[in-house]
Order: sequence, then structure tokens, then C-alpha cells
Amino acid sequence: MNKLAYLLILVAFTSCKTRQNTQQALIQDCPEEKIVNKIPGPPVKGESEKIYYIYQGKKVSPKQFDQEWLEKNCEIKETVVY
Repeated sequence: MNKLAYLLILVAFTSCKTRQNTQQALIQDCPEEKIVNKIPGPPVKGESEKIYYIYQGKKVSPKQFDQEWLEKNCEIKETVVY
């Protein structure tokens, strides 16, 4: 019976740890630029958003950033494209 209890505790601990690792922390760093796409029509094929950030030279979704942190700590250049 001791082995079964030990096994259950081990499984419970590892499943909790796995869940914590799958949740990604939001980025708390200032992106270089915010791009707002105001071109009429739906987003370009493969893109689901009309707003994105340039961060470390790459296009990054706003969902990956801590928006509250950005508002308090960053002055982000905004570029609107038509």
C-alpha cells in the first residue's frame, strides 16, 4: 500500500509541475514599434490581427505582451499603414 501512495503523490506532483511550465509568462519588455494595419479588408492570409509589435527585430502578437506593463513603462513608436 505504501508503494501505491508514493506513486500517487509522485504523479500528482509531476502533473502540477507540467501545468505550470506550459503557461508562458507575458513579455515585460518594450518593443521597438507598434504596427497598426489600416488597409481596408480582412487581414492578410495567415494573419489574424491588424495590430502587432516589432520586438527584437521580429513581428510579435500583442497577446504575448503584458499590456498593462507596456502602458506604464514604455513609449512605443506607432506606425499606421494604409
